[in-house]
Amino acid sequence: MDDNRRVLPDFLHRTYTQIVNDTEHLDVSVVNTLLPGDLTGIYDEATKLILIDQRLISAQQRCTLAHELVHWEHADETCSGTLGSKIERHARMETASKLIRPCEYALAENEYDGDVYAIACELDVTVQVIEDFRNYLAMSQDMASHQQQTLYRI
Repeated sequence: MDDNRRVLPDFLHRTYTQIVNDTEHLDVSVVNTLLPGDLTGIYDEATKLILIDQRLISAQQRCTLAHELVHWEHADETCSGTLGSKIERHARMETASKLIRPCEYALAENEYDGDVYAIACELDVTVQVIEDFRNYLAMSQDMASHQQQTLYRI
């Protein structure tokens, strides 16, 4: 077993402040600051530093921190180019899967007739995280269907 393995705290039903407090024992620092342009968060592997834009509202802070912590967990070093796009897509899917339970999503989806904004508010995440979670579910269903088809061929 790798002693250097990075383990994330649990994000479910945790506030931004609670997640920040949970990171105090990890080899990563979290700082709220003013970020340029439309950047909401940045992770730098060399310094193990996460910067979160101080102008974000609570759900945005929580989701951005969770996303940047996923980058930390995987020691991601780039978000540019083709590799960066794959890393970013993976981080977004994993973040969504760590912030939302499928059963809670299903209840909210039913209660709000699929209204993405209302679902996001109910689950205390951003609309982007809901969209990423929907993509995650679709991808998971596609993989399960493919595995089932493979089993039937055997």
